[in-house]
Amino acid sequence: MNFVRKSIFLMSLSIMASFAMSQNQGQVLLDVAGEKTTVGEFMQIYKKNNNQGEALDKKSISEYLQLYINFRLKVRDAVDAGLDTSKAFKHELAGYRKQLAQPYFTDESVVEALIKEGYDRMKSDVRASHILVRCPENALPKDTLIAWKKINDIYAKLLKGSDFAKTAYEYSEDPSAKGIEGSDRQAPIKANRGDLGYFSVFNMVYPFETAAYKTDIGKFSKPIRTSFGYHIIKVTDRKNALGKVVAAHIFFPLNNKSVKSDSLKAAATADSVYQLLKKGASFDTLALLVSKDKGTSTKGGVLPPFTCNRLVPEFVSVLYNLKPGEVAPPVLTPYGWHVIKLIEKPGIPAFETVQADIRQKVNRDTRGNQSKESVIARLKVEYAYSENLKALPAVTALVTDSIFRGTWKPVAEKMDKVLFSFADQKYTQQNFIDYLVSTQRKGAPEPIEVYVTKQFASFADDKLFTYEDNNLEAKYPDFAALVKEYHDGILLFDRTDKLVWSKAVKDTTGLKEFYQTVKNNYLYPERVEATSLIVKNIDGEKKAKKILDRCVKQFIDKAVAVNDLKKQLEKDEELVVITVTDKYVPGEDTLIFDLAKSAGAFTQKIVKESDETYTVEIIKNDRMVAPEPKPLEEVKGLVTADYQNYLEKLWVDSLKQRYPVSVNEEVLKSIQ
Repeated sequence: MNFVRKSIFLMSLSIMASFAMSQNQGQVLLDVAGEKTTVGEFMQIYKKNNNQGEALDKKSISEYLQLYINFRLKVRDAVDAGLDTSKAFKHELAGYRKQLAQPYFTDESVVEALIKEGYDRMKSDVRASHILVRCPENALPKDTLIAWKKINDIYAKLLKGSDFAKTAYEYSEDPSAKGIEGSDRQAPIKANRGDLGYFSVFNMVYPFETAAYKTDIGKFSKPIRTSFGYHIIKVTDRKNALGKVVAAHIFFPLNNKSVKSDSLKAAATADSVYQLLKKGASFDTLALLVSKDKGTSTKGGVLPPFTCNRLVPEFVSVLYNLKPGEVAPPVLTPYGWHVIKLIEKPGIPAFETVQADIRQKVNRDTRGNQSKESVIARLKVEYAYSENLKALPAVTALVTDSIFRGTWKPVAEKMDKVLFSFADQKYTQQNFIDYLVSTQRKGAPEPIEVYVTKQFASFADDKLFTYEDNNLEAKYPDFAALVKEYHDGILLFDRTDKLVWSKAVKDTTGLKEFYQTVKNNYLYPERVEATSLIVKNIDGEKKAKKILDRCVKQFIDKAVAVNDLKKQLEKDEELVVITVTDKYVPGEDTLIFDLAKSAGAFTQKIVKESDETYTVEIIKNDRMVAPEPKPLEEVKGLVTADYQNYLEKLWVDSLKQRYPVSVNEEVLKSIQ
């Protein structure tokens, strides 16, 4: 039924495609129960759903007009039955409308630019270091100023020639810059002095990513702001993208307790392995025998597929210069010595194959907010949006920390000053207070001034979007037409399902009665009623011929009943005897081979099953059976479909009796 629903629904949309999109107010061609359709409207629909390269066909126009009339009658019937007032209908239509409205709240040019930018960045990997001064997004202005001054002091030191790694170690508030001591649950992390390793597009927050991709190798950026705080970013390397690769390694670990001699010993072992590999030794075998990575040693050292940001830069940097199948000399990472083999490096896929994936990532990422911000900016200009921020502090003064517990209950009087207005809309302090009350949730406290400012921006954006959404049908005829198509399509399905599809399936009595009127449309062809006698497991060809002769003489010549003959044959316990009497279509059923169309005719054969085992088959034509109706159970699907067509015709005929339909024949002739 889901398939049927989808097919019929799409068909209804096809019939209704572009309806009401035309602004042609020409002559009325059609009036269905008071709903008029002009020539321009109908021809637009007709041409959209027919081959526009062919000359208009009088018959096809007339036929299409009847389809359209039937469609409008069915929808009118559904409306009169109240289907458009049901909760389920309204919910379903609202869901479709929300999807249809989405493009009107998206700046596609912004999204397309971000997709292209994402793909361009995908082509290269960046290695960068940073210095971080933490500053939460919700920090008060005074705290933001403190962080801003601190990062600029650091920036000034760098401009004077201070070493970036040393400065990061000393001033960065990223704990990894100085290293992290180990614990029972976590191994220690060595100081990275700001080095973040390699990364690619979508690996970092968008402002950080953008600054890194716009900074030249060996240079550092001006301070930039992200959700974590302020950063200065130094780009130390840029390479053609690694993509998602598969590599293997043979590993000799070191830990925080290892001394120099341990490292030298591990390095010597790794080098001896590398030399063996250069002479042709098996990487898989050596990984199994000597690698200390027990998770991969039994798999030839193969690691799960990874991208440049998933492993330490010392490991990753080796792979850029390898070709699949090549092995690099031993490399030291913070974890130990590795002998690395590149297995697969597919490269960056074609744009067409990743475009949809990039679009999804853009929409999920903070960069996707650019599209919303662009739409908001456009609406503010279009609707002459204006703010009165002087009225906002009075609201801020009412808000307490209870709002972060979801229990804020303001007591306010005369909060009637306008905060912002646009088009014919005005929103006061009280409107905003009501919004704050309705949206308050339990959450982490933050500075009240910051919270109220953010909520005010959200309130204004929400009201702009709501206003635009409520006026889409009036502003955009194409959108109104699409919503109407879905409106009518849902009604068509629901009404047709009740009166035709489901009824035909559930009304077993009606189906049986209908079958009696159409059963001669579903006839078997002329058939043979035949009896087959099969004797299996016969030992030897000689014995098979004797049994065949015996069966022919008794079953065919003497007309011994087949079951009596079967009993005689089964006295030989080695034999397996099968008898079947049924009706067959000559030339279609495999049991009937070269059987003449006359009663008493028969065919016979001996089949060699194996070296010493044979089977005898005899098939006799008992009688010819004239064409006769197939039973309902065998053709139920076809009959049900015919019954649905029958019910639909009755329904349409009744609608034509109930609702007036008039076609302006003179106008119709003018378009034929």
